[in-house]
Amino acid sequence: MRRLLLKKHLRKIITEVLSDEPPVEQHRCISGEAVSLDTPECVTDLQYRIEDAAADRDACSVRTDARVHYNGLLRVLRRKLRKAQKLQPVIEVFDD
Repeated sequence: MRRLLLKKHLRKIITEVLSDEPPVEQHRCISGEAVSLDTPECVTDLQYRIEDAAADRDACSVRTDARVHYNGLLRVLRRKLRKAQKLQPVIEVFDD
């Protein structure tokens, strides 16, 4: 049994190393669903989270620990949003 698990684990590692494309980072949405960072659902979820965190941050008093916490959270969410937006496919529209 242990040997079988070891084989499966090694095969998984080998296929990850040999794959052409690097694995896309996963994002867990508010609903609990895990989606890849290059999906529109991820971008939408991050935008909603940023709006919610900004509203909570703005309700805090200036120079409080809670406000510092929300500023840090917003920094991380915005960085992740920029990364997700870069991974979005570009749709070209041609006018005839």
